[in-house]
Amino acid sequence: MKRSICAVWICALLILLTVSACRMQQPDPIGAQPDPTEAAFGDDTVEAIVVSTPVVTPEPLPTVPPTPEPTPEPTEVPITDPVITLIEGDSIRVPADFSFSDPGYFAEDYLGNNLTARIEISGEVVPYVVGTYDITYSVADDEGRSTTVVRHVEIVPVEMPEIVMPPEKTVYLTFDDGPCGNTALLLDVLKKHNAKATFFIIGNKGRKDMIKRAYEEGHAIGVHTYTHEYKQMYKNEQAFFDDFWKTQEVIKEQTGSYTRIFRFPGGSANTASRVNKGIMTRLTKIMEDMGYRYFDWNVASGDASGKPYTSTDIRNRVVGGLKKHSDFAIVLQHDIHLQSVKAVDAILTWGEENGYTFLALDLTSPVVHSEVAN
Repeated sequence: MKRSICAVWICALLILLTVSACRMQQPDPIGAQPDPTEAAFGDDTVEAIVVSTPVVTPEPLPTVPPTPEPTPEPTEVPITDPVITLIEGDSIRVPADFSFSDPGYFAEDYLGNNLTARIEISGEVVPYVVGTYDITYSVADDEGRSTTVVRHVEIVPVEMPEIVMPPEKTVYLTFDDGPCGNTALLLDVLKKHNAKATFFIIGNKGRKDMIKRAYEEGHAIGVHTYTHEYKQMYKNEQAFFDDFWKTQEVIKEQTGSYTRIFRFPGGSANTASRVNKGIMTRLTKIMEDMGYRYFDWNVASGDASGKPYTSTDIRNRVVGGLKKHSDFAIVLQHDIHLQSVKAVDAILTWGEENGYTFLALDLTSPVVHSEVAN
């Protein structure tokens, strides 16, 4: 009996589910709003069965760590020989001068350690003799690795301004061996005639204030010597340079600048220099290569001849010389001789009356060079 009842209920439940499914498949009448929670079957209302699909949250994917960059192995510094660097390069051109100054250098080993103090230098540059010289620089590091480099030094002549020929009847009065007590009188006479002259001075003389006055009044100042001692100053080139440069310092002290004109003691043709064979031949070239002009003379006053010339005699000798050199004349006088200074007024007067002009020497002036005798 119980089994029959159960079978009936099961059949009823199946019929109910079938009818419910059929009704759900039929379209709803327009405007009908069926209750989604209820299903009608005859007069009975049955609750709808709502089946919920569980939300499944996906498990996060495992995080893959980035592949680490391989740590670079330390790079070893290549072992090399020391390096020497020459400032201004391995080949330089230098104007001839009394001295040479190396432009500089430095050295390092392969680790960057400074080795400059270890550099050894060999070779010589004669800075006043035109030519090419080699200087060798060598250095070694702590492990004995070494480097050697060579610098070529070319000594070249100093560029000089071109000589400009003056108008005819130009006279260059020159006075050696001053300054002295007579120089002030001479400057007064020159100023009176508005004439210019050149003073080749002795550096160790008194009255250095006369150098300054002559310069400020428009006269030229040139080097003659510091001592006028032939045996000492012509002993060798360096002795001559030392003497020359002492006089330069006196001139700069009085005028504010060095000069580039000079006259050899005794002139370039002197024989007193034979204490050193050939030195005048060398010095005449050396000094010109260094940018200096030396001046001999083509008119001699005779005031240093030792003869008892009067001022009139000296005037006549100079005037006679000027007549022979109508293009230009360089006159040799000495302001240490009073008779020569007294002759200047008469010389200038004659020159003015005959159309002569009296100028000071400079680097563009025409030169007179005697034949070198040594």
